[in-house]
Amino acid sequence: MRDRQEYIENDEIDLGKLFSLFWRGKFIILAVTLCFAAVGFYYAFFVTKPIYSASSVVMLNSQAEQVIDLPSVISQLTSDDTVIQTEIQVMRSRILAGNVVDTLDLTADPEFNSSLREVSLISRMKAAILGSIGARPQSDAPVPSDAATHDRVVDSLLNAYSVSVVPNTTAFRITVLSEDAAKAAEIADTIAKQYVQSQIDVKRDATVQAINWLTDQVSELKISLENSENAVKNFKTETPMISPEVLTGLERQLKSVRDRVAENKRNLAESTALLERLASAEGYDGRAEAAGDALLSDLARRAPRDPAAAAQFETRFQTILTDARSTVQRSQEQLNVLETSEQALETRIKTESDASVELEQLTREAEANRTLYEYFLARLKETSAQQGIQQADSRIISYSVQPVFPAKPNKKLIVLLSAMLGFGAGSGLVLLMEMRHKTFRSSQEIEEATGLPVLGQIPLIAGKGRRDVLTFIRDNPTSPVTESVRNLRTSVLLGNIDKPPQVLVTTSAIPGEGKTTTGAALALNFVGMGKKVLLIEGDLRRLSLDQYFSRPKTLAGVISVLTGRVALEEAVWHSEEHGLDVLFGEKSEANAADVLSSERMRTLLDEARARYDVIVIDTPPALIVPDARVVSQFVDMVLFVVKWDSTHQQQVEEAIRLFEDKVIGGVVLNQIDPNGFKRYGYSYGYGYGYAAHYDDKYYLSK
Repeated sequence: MRDRQEYIENDEIDLGKLFSLFWRGKFIILAVTLCFAAVGFYYAFFVTKPIYSASSVVMLNSQAEQVIDLPSVISQLTSDDTVIQTEIQVMRSRILAGNVVDTLDLTADPEFNSSLREVSLISRMKAAILGSIGARPQSDAPVPSDAATHDRVVDSLLNAYSVSVVPNTTAFRITVLSEDAAKAAEIADTIAKQYVQSQIDVKRDATVQAINWLTDQVSELKISLENSENAVKNFKTETPMISPEVLTGLERQLKSVRDRVAENKRNLAESTALLERLASAEGYDGRAEAAGDALLSDLARRAPRDPAAAAQFETRFQTILTDARSTVQRSQEQLNVLETSEQALETRIKTESDASVELEQLTREAEANRTLYEYFLARLKETSAQQGIQQADSRIISYSVQPVFPAKPNKKLIVLLSAMLGFGAGSGLVLLMEMRHKTFRSSQEIEEATGLPVLGQIPLIAGKGRRDVLTFIRDNPTSPVTESVRNLRTSVLLGNIDKPPQVLVTTSAIPGEGKTTTGAALALNFVGMGKKVLLIEGDLRRLSLDQYFSRPKTLAGVISVLTGRVALEEAVWHSEEHGLDVLFGEKSEANAADVLSSERMRTLLDEARARYDVIVIDTPPALIVPDARVVSQFVDMVLFVVKWDSTHQQQVEEAIRLFEDKVIGGVVLNQIDPNGFKRYGYSYGYGYGYAAHYDDKYYLSK
């Protein structure tokens, strides 16, 4: 839950800090803004050319007048969205733009023909540079052809004008931008005229093409009509024709013959069946029954007993058989005659019908050719009558007016936008500088980065030498510097009320952070409490305490005590001026870290603990040498000194990681510039970070 809350707090944007950041960089932002505004001003008033805008309006005429009530070759345009967008593309077409270029001779205008413009200074410099490096100058490039030049001028013209629809109307506004006001108006009117004229030309060309095509069709149809009429006439002359009434009579006669044929076929079938029965019958009774004759039936009953009756029976049967044969033969002959007549009639009717159908087909073809010929002839005359009276589907309703003031550039807007861009760039520069500046400027930043408390915040003493610092602190007990050291001392003592730390070490990440001054000032402040204090110089590689105190030249130091050459009390020098004891360092050929980590160092500190109330050891920077780390194992608290707005955060964090946990008692933010502290949005009160504006009543000596 705590990690989540810390994440939320870190993710929030502190508007107060952000405002303070921009306020600190106000001069940078102002300078960048003024530079951008100056560039924008120069560009708007001295570089850019004034551009004039002129517009003409063309209306799509959806209710054109019709002089004669004849159908047009091309239908009139409608006013739906598709048609409107199509007409915009027509006005933006290269063909129409090319006509405008030719009409106004824009290929001779340097505004649209870039090859006619004077070579700019930048271009000349570029050519000189290219020539100096052996590159081919642009002036040596092949001269473009007339067609290529014309295409480039058309491209320039297309970029110089636009076409838009007037809202809620079917009117188009043609807007032209040009460096010359009169030229802009002339081009806009010319585009509108060319557009209207192009519609008339399209209709006239379509009408001419239609007339030519209709003329060819009428000529071909006339020839076809004459050929078809001649075919009908020749067919009637060459083919003997009968009337439809006669053909109808023949058809009725054919029907009668067919009925008689059918009847004869039935009679023939009956006669043939009778003959077959008579020829196949046997016995008197069978033949009498087959013949169906009553006399034969009577003779058949008597013939078996009476020979005369038998002879009569035979004679009578043969007569009936002969008659049956004659009937069959006669019926067959009649059928043959009728069938021949039927075939002849069918042949005649078919011949006459085919001729009639062919004649009818030729007649219909001639009529069809006549109808087509008359229609195309009438359409040719109608189209010819329309030639010369074509109307455009659009008309110009507003010619352009020569502008008085340029439409571009908007100089005020350019300057304003440049200033706004400069303000943004300046703000971004300030943010970038802030992001790249990874130093500590407040106790909160140190605590968040290291997790260690800030025990004190000591201001910068401007213009004071190292030896004068201690004198200044001693002589000004109520000054802000002295109070900040006193606050540091209080924080050290309150770190462990039951057992206050006795042996203190001052160190830093890198040299120049004021750790020696802080250690000496803290020792001097403990003296002010009546404590017996020993200040030990633990930086054996770079002796610096003799810059704070008047050290006797023959006085022994730490190395002499650790090696046992002299006792501790013999090497300690007492400062009558400041009231504290000092154990100076000494140069040694032995490695300082080895000397300070020896068991003799622990013995030295144990002896000092018995003699003094407070021992302050000044050690080298932790990132440079390991001396501070080895000494820290013998002491009660390490005070880590960080120079305000100077030491990089990564250096501090890396140096603190070198020490064991809980060895460093806290951090001292040193050499704070009060004015800079306030510029960064913090209220400095020398130990009470947010108690600004209240210190005047408490700090009597400044």
